[in-house]
Amino acid sequence: MQKYIDSHCHLPKSGDFQDAFARANAAGIMACVLNATKETDWQQIINIANENKNVVGCIGIHPWDSDTASPNWATDMSTLLELNPHIMVGEVGLDKTRDNFAAQERVFIRSLELAIKYNRVLNLHCVHAWDSVLHILKSYKKSLPKIVVHGFDGTQNAIDFDENLYFSYSPNIAKPNYNKIKLSLCKMPKNKILLESDSADLMPLLTAADAVLVARSDITATDIYNNTMGVFFNG
Repeated sequence: MQKYIDSHCHLPKSGDFQDAFARANAAGIMACVLNATKETDWQQIINIANENKNVVGCIGIHPWDSDTASPNWATDMSTLLELNPHIMVGEVGLDKTRDNFAAQERVFIRSLELAIKYNRVLNLHCVHAWDSVLHILKSYKKSLPKIVVHGFDGTQNAIDFDENLYFSYSPNIAKPNYNKIKLSLCKMPKNKILLESDSADLMPLLTAADAVLVARSDITATDIYNNTMGVFFNG
C-alpha cells in the first residue's frame, strides 16, 4: 500500500475528526496537517495534535473570517505558538473574491510575522491575489519560513519566487477543466510537490494522488511522502 500525508485538511462540522483520520489511515494516509479557520478552532486542534503524533496542528484565521477576528487574536495566537512548539500557522492568506481585503492583509501580515518569529511552517490560502501575496512575501524574503501553498492554482511566478515555497495539489487536479493546474504540475520541481484533501474527509487526497502520479511519471508516492515529511515533520 502506498503511503501519503495530507498536507491540508480541516475539522468536521460535526462528528469526530479522529474517526475520519482512522479511516484515512487504513487507506494509506499516514499523517495529516489539520488547519484552523477561526479562533474557536485553535484549542481543539492543539488538543488533537497533542494526542496524536501523526497530526500536525495549525492555528490561524482564514481570510474569509479576517474581519471578525477578536481584538486580541494576535496576542492569543502568539501565546499558543510559544506554549506549543509543534503547532504551525494556518490557514491564512488573501482572497480577492471577498470584500474584506484590508482586514485580510492585516491578519495575513501579522500571521506571517508570527510564523517567522516562532519559525513555524505557514499554510497559505491564495485566491486571485498572487500579486499582493508575493509583494508582502518579498518584504520578508530574507527571513521567510517554509510556506505551503494549499490548493495551488498553477501561477508560474509563485513557483519561481522562493525556495521556501512548497505547493500542495488538491483533488481539483483531477478535474478535466483545470488545465492551468495540470500545466503547472509539469513544471513543478519534484521536491516541491505535496498533496491534500482540503476537507474533513481525507480520502479525496487519493484522487489527487492518482492524478499527480499519472501526470508525472518521474515521481512516486514515496517522493511526495518524503517531501511532506521534510516540510512538516523533520525539524
